[in-house]
Order: sequence, then structure tokens, then C-alpha cells
Amino acid sequence: MAPINNANERGFTLVEVLVATVILTVGLVAMAELMAITLRMQMLGKNETAAIRLVQSKIDELVAVSFSDAATSASVAIGGSLTSDVATYNDAPVSGFKRRWQIAAIAGETRVRTLTVTVIPIVNDRRTNAQVQLTTIIRDP
Repeated sequence: MAPINNANERGFTLVEVLVATVILTVGLVAMAELMAITLRMQMLGKNETAAIRLVQSKIDELVAVSFSDAATSASVAIGGSLTSDVATYNDAPVSGFKRRWQIAAIAGETRVRTLTVTVIPIVNDRRTNAQVQLTTIIRDP
């Protein structure tokens, strides 16, 4: 039998394999964290888009109302609150969101008012939900 010559053997040592495993593990953990952040940002964007659509739909609804028509003028009467629920100035159009609006007079103007609409997520998680507020001017059509 011929003696075994270990000098020509090629391969990785145990230390090299352990170092490679640690580097691979650190990279995979970083990728997993990036995936979690990406998912949270995607949910935040989705929820903000839904909230903006709710704000815009309320603005579109109130812009079309006449200030002088007795049947509909109550919906654009001056009043409301953005911090608390006031009758006829809040609703929950879809599950997960509450909508409040405030209509204010503009000094010296009778046919123009400011409208501020706020959509508040019911689930209060800053990572995936944000309050949206939009202010515009409405006029008597």
C-alpha cells in the first residue's frame, strides 16, 4: 500500500466554511429586514392612497352642492370640526377610516368657503397608516 500524501488535497478548511456561513447569514438577515421594511412601506402607500381617494370624493361631493338651495345647503353650512365628531360633519365611508370635515367662511366673501377634509385611520399604527388632510376652496356653483 502506498502512503497517503495530504499535500495535494484541495478543499475548504472548517474555519473558512464557518466564516462563509457567518457572512451568508448576515446578508440573509439584512435582506429579510429589507423585505419587512418594503412591506410596511407598501402598506403605508396603499392606505394613504385609499385615504386620499376618500378625501377627494368628499370634496367632489361638496363642491357640487349649491349654497342657496334649501334642500342641500345644510351639507355646506359653515361648521364642523377636525378634532371631534360633529353631527353631519363626519362619517365612516369604508371600514378602517373615519372622515371629518370643516367648512369655514372667508372674510368678505359670501359665495366662497374653505373646506378642510381629514381622513383618520381607525387603526393607529404610524408604520402602516397615516392621517391625511386636504384643504381647498369651494364656491357656490
